[in-house]
Amino acid sequence: NRAACYKQISNFDGVIGDCTAVLEVEPANVKALIRRAQAFEGVERYRFSLEDCKTVLQMPYAQVGKTNWDLCNMMQHRLNRTVQQLKKMSSS
Repeated sequence: NRAACYKQISNFDGVIGDCTAVLEVEPANVKALIRRAQAFEGVERYRFSLEDCKTVLQMPYAQVGKTNWDLCNMMQHRLNRTVQQLKKMSSS
């Protein structure tokens, strides 16, 4: 719950820390994975964000739920575009 509060005030490092602690105990916690993915995106750590999204999308759909699956799917597409744009910029 504290991670959700941190997210509201854009304390992304706090979100990442709290969610990582939860995931150490409960690696399949969908809420923690999604919140951490959003926080990683907020601090421009796009590859870490993508990893969390992919983890959620590989879980059983019934466990994830439609709303969470749709959110992660949308984030994954957005993050893939961002990573590709950054690769293009760095190779120019």
